[in-house]
Amino acid sequence: MKRFFFTICCLCCMFADIQAQTRMRQTLSDEEKYLDAMHRHITSDKLYGYVCQLSDTVLRGRLAGSEGMARAVEIVKGYYEQWRLLPAAGNGEYIQTYPHPCVEIGEGSTMEILFPMNGSKRKETVWINKQYPWADGWFAGNLSGNGDITADVVYAGFGVTAPELGYDDYAGIDVRGKIVLIEGETPNRSQSPDSIALWYEHTLHQNKLANAVRHGAIGMLYYWVPGPNALYNPDFVYCHVARPVVEDLFAGTGKTYRETVDKIYETLKPASFETGKKAHIKMVSTCNPDATGKNILGEIKGSDPALADEYVIISAHLDHLGMIPYHIAGANDNNASTATLLGVAEALSKSAVKPKRSILFLTLDGEEAGLTGSTFYTLHPAIPKEKIKAVINLEMLGTGESLTAAVSENALSLQHFLEEANTKYVHRRLTVRSSPYLTRPRTDGAVFAKAGYPVADLRARESRYYHHPLDNPDTINPEMLQSASQWLYWTALLIANQ
Repeated sequence: MKRFFFTICCLCCMFADIQAQTRMRQTLSDEEKYLDAMHRHITSDKLYGYVCQLSDTVLRGRLAGSEGMARAVEIVKGYYEQWRLLPAAGNGEYIQTYPHPCVEIGEGSTMEILFPMNGSKRKETVWINKQYPWADGWFAGNLSGNGDITADVVYAGFGVTAPELGYDDYAGIDVRGKIVLIEGETPNRSQSPDSIALWYEHTLHQNKLANAVRHGAIGMLYYWVPGPNALYNPDFVYCHVARPVVEDLFAGTGKTYRETVDKIYETLKPASFETGKKAHIKMVSTCNPDATGKNILGEIKGSDPALADEYVIISAHLDHLGMIPYHIAGANDNNASTATLLGVAEALSKSAVKPKRSILFLTLDGEEAGLTGSTFYTLHPAIPKEKIKAVINLEMLGTGESLTAAVSENALSLQHFLEEANTKYVHRRLTVRSSPYLTRPRTDGAVFAKAGYPVADLRARESRYYHHPLDNPDTINPEMLQSASQWLYWTALLIANQ
């Protein structure tokens, strides 16, 4: 009997406590209700858990169009459903699909350099091969054809043929049947808009690969970070290389890499040459031409009848590099941003008061593959562009100690909201600048800006590892995740409630 009465007393106390909390929340101001939701749902351990979940090897690096990416999409969709975000892709669906061929790289892919060993007693040149560690020496080419090639290596500068600019890295060299070593970007260092526009097409990875193919090359060593943003040619084999490989290819040629590149920048004249060495590249690749990309759209409807038809979009890309041929988690790029988005989505969905304008949470596919998800969305928007008050795009928000943002030139007023949110609620060092988005687009924010949307690109200032296996959960700062999510939360609310 005593146990029965004790149980009844406990239940009464619990019920009284729930009633007291309910009465307390009813007496809170809107700001206090937002703060209550933020502190209960945006926590460093929860956000870090999302990063770890999405960085798991079972997702195989989340390559756009792959099965691993499809699993990641289901994880995020599951959270949208759990928090009762409204499906916003149309026809009661969360997923916006679009065609996205997928090339996956398998184990067995390799790269090595062959050095000639000549001697007076040798009738033929003997080639000595040198292997390099994956990641610190080479990465597989994400869109490489399937093949095994060995050929002479020719340094072809930036791989640019631009007769309209009087510049051609392939002039005076024959690369037919050979492997070219080329740089990323172009020799143009001018920041003037006109100059950037003239060189723009030559900065694109797909144009560099296509140009190598046009000149008869059978393969490429690309001195640039890996990424599935190029041109797929089943007969062209390539991989990405790091500085040690480049230095070895220059060794013994009478040239140094740094002096050669500096001279090209200074004179705007090519300096291509035969390296006298060979490369052996083997890429094991499989192409699925019928694969699809998947954007995920979830909505929190605004509470003000006069403003609910206007929107703030919060976007972050979910995809990464896939297996090249081994796993790269992409914890900071871009799981940290997805975690930040999820933290805000849960907090707003469970807040006792909703923002006046609607919030569209847009998890994008295909950013690494050439910004395909954001491009498709801008061509097939779920919400008319004129109803969008801001696009807040998130990139690499999980490392360092300070925050930064770039705002499009048609949305300079967004700077005020970014600064107010940080000053009042977050208190991190913050830098905000405007951006004309003239160079090769590197974020989904650039796609939205070029399409005429008002954009703010948010990121953490110190990103230690980029497209490297050390971009894993061990290098994430959970406190930074929490600060970034709180910054996003209040920035979105300030815009939505303006």
